[in-house]
Amino acid sequence: MPERDGYIPGVPCWVDTSQPDPEASLDFYRGLFGWELESAMPPGAPGKYFMARIRGGDVAAVGSIPEGAPSVATWNTYIWVERADDTAAKVRNAGGMVVMGPFDVMDAGRMAVCTDPEGATFSVWQAGTNRGARVVNEHGSLNFNGLHTRDVARAKSFYGAVFGWTTWP
Repeated sequence: MPERDGYIPGVPCWVDTSQPDPEASLDFYRGLFGWELESAMPPGAPGKYFMARIRGGDVAAVGSIPEGAPSVATWNTYIWVERADDTAAKVRNAGGMVVMGPFDVMDAGRMAVCTDPEGATFSVWQAGTNRGARVVNEHGSLNFNGLHTRDVARAKSFYGAVFGWTTWP
């Protein structure tokens, strides 16, 4: 697959997993997806964040659970946006909640963690030096994101207002 260097606004561009013990999960993900994993945190930084790569191209990451969050492993989806601050305002105006942010992630980019009106969590990503997943749509990489919701009409309205998404039938 060709390597990506960015996304159009509204497209999922990154996934990571927050783990109670990220280092203990690395062998599992290496074996499952064939990932090469490398620590991306500066020495002495709180928490862990391991970049996952296939053939040297970023595909995802394994990190620590944010301070104060429940100690449960989760997967997190990041959606490419032009401006995280503007998108956070759209989330609020459409009935969602901004849980964290917007905030800078060093020089990698700017993000916010949000929920839709039903409580589904997602993040928005305004790229800096991190341009999202470089390898997609092959084994071990991002190729599909789904939403499970109890209120399809409300989800259509919310995601349409925030990202311009449309659905068919």
